[in-house]
Amino acid sequence: MQKKITFLFAIAAMILCSASVLAQELRPETGTVIKESKMDGRGELDIINNGADDAVAVLAVNGTGIVDAAVYIRTGDIFNLIGIEDGSYDLYLKQGQRWNAGLQRFIANFSQSRMRDPITFETIKIPEGIRHSVAQITIKERQEGNTIAVPVDDEVFPDLG
Repeated sequence: MQKKITFLFAIAAMILCSASVLAQELRPETGTVIKESKMDGRGELDIINNGADDAVAVLAVNGTGIVDAAVYIRTGDIFNLIGIEDGSYDLYLKQGQRWNAGLQRFIANFSQSRMRDPITFETIKIPEGIRHSVAQITIKERQEGNTIAVPVDDEVFPDLG
């Protein structure tokens, strides 16, 4: 009888651990890197997620679709992306619930967009030292009307694989 109880307890523990790992995969921590990249610059981008859903922010070299950084940001969180090299970048967003790392997309309440205008980062020498760009973007609730984000199709969204 003792062996049966121990065996059942071990199975229950494995199921609970598997559920916990699955929940983490479906909702990574803020700051989880989705696509590895070299970040050697001085530019900074504060991303504030005030939207209803989690987001993956993708910084791509303007007009090329080449991803410089991709990071997960939970709803209600702020993330400071540092190390951005000088240049002009497009900011793409995937928003939704239940992140699927294999598919590189959300599987519930999914949308994706690109900020209408690129973000430019530059580093300049000044008499006091060096000054670098610090930009800030706030992700808000999805709404109709004027917005600075435009929807994009999968064909336009940069590859995260």
